[in-house]
Amino acid sequence: MADLDSTLYISDLNQAWVALGIGLVYVIYYITFVVKKPLIICGNPRLRDFIDTNLPVLNEDYWPLFWCLNGKFQTLLKGVTNKTVRISVNWTYRRDVLVTPDGGEICLDWVDNDKKSLHLRDERPTVIIVPGLSGSSGEVYAIHMVELVQKLGYRSVVFNNRGLGGCRLKTPRTFCPKNTEDFRTVVQHIRKDYPNAPLFALGASAGGLNLFHYLADYGKDCQLNGAMIVSVLYEMFASTKNLETFPNVLLFNQTLIRDLHYDMLLPNQDILRTHKNLDVNSILQARTVRQFHTRLIVPTFGYKDWKQYYRDCNLTGLMHKIKIPTLFMNAADDPFTPLSSIPIEEMRKEENVILVLTSHGGHCGFMEGVLPTQSGYMCKVFSQYVNAIFKNDEQNNLANEFER
Repeated sequence: MADLDSTLYISDLNQAWVALGIGLVYVIYYITFVVKKPLIICGNPRLRDFIDTNLPVLNEDYWPLFWCLNGKFQTLLKGVTNKTVRISVNWTYRRDVLVTPDGGEICLDWVDNDKKSLHLRDERPTVIIVPGLSGSSGEVYAIHMVELVQKLGYRSVVFNNRGLGGCRLKTPRTFCPKNTEDFRTVVQHIRKDYPNAPLFALGASAGGLNLFHYLADYGKDCQLNGAMIVSVLYEMFASTKNLETFPNVLLFNQTLIRDLHYDMLLPNQDILRTHKNLDVNSILQARTVRQFHTRLIVPTFGYKDWKQYYRDCNLTGLMHKIKIPTLFMNAADDPFTPLSSIPIEEMRKEENVILVLTSHGGHCGFMEGVLPTQSGYMCKVFSQYVNAIFKNDEQNNLANEFER
């Protein structure tokens, strides 16, 4: 019996040493190959100097979530936390329902920050936050950003697209990232109420795509002082192809469509049926993003087919139209945006464009440390960047300051 106990003890001890060895190897791998500074692409020396001076986080290593490194897993985990985690905050949104020229409705969720801000209400810097395709002001990352804006002493407003965020469709028109009419309506509405307030916009995923096209359409007349675009899809054909491969088609394509069904399509199917060119039953049977675009976006916005729509959405070849300081943030392992689709060389040539590229982070993930519920690396970059834009704009015209 003593020999048996001794043997079991030695076996348990060996297993413990093996586990410790594996853990040590993983820690060495993590520190050696995973923890890295982001790659910063910026062809304008003056803008690069501005970034290096005001965003110290970009000169530090990014420590991705220790136990979840893979971009696919980070993306999935971020999606789960966005829907399930509840964050305790000491503020509530003030809802502003904006009626569009065509009779539609956009819900704007404000945090005015009257108690903490040192700026007069009419002059208070304001941040517009535009979530992704199925996102709203209730997303965890949006709440984290609103919280950061409040701590900085600024005002924030989350732009919920038509039919999302508890706002019902009033016309059979939804959201198209290429169409910037709603974005223009929101900016003009804010400018009307606060004509002297500096404005900054952040767009994530499809929200970033919409923000980009707004900046490209209006150039120096965009009425924004700066912008940040996170996990945007630069080339729709490449992104769609990547999302339709296994296992992405199961992990992301169908998950995103399911969210759209429950958050937007089902609650608004009656008004959608009033559109003469929409087959709502067919839309509800869509199982991929391409099918969703083909059956809803293409007929609603007058495109010939999904190929024409995707060509219209692409960002490549349009970077020169960006006329204000704009920071793009992407991860090399983003399953929505293949690394090869990012126009790095084109971005390197433009004077108002900064690309921050991390090796890990997935799609709108950028989680770090140990707990997935923390605000994450993306929010750190956002906080320092928006603060730098507003602080420097108090003294200079940034768009002119960075001209080479």
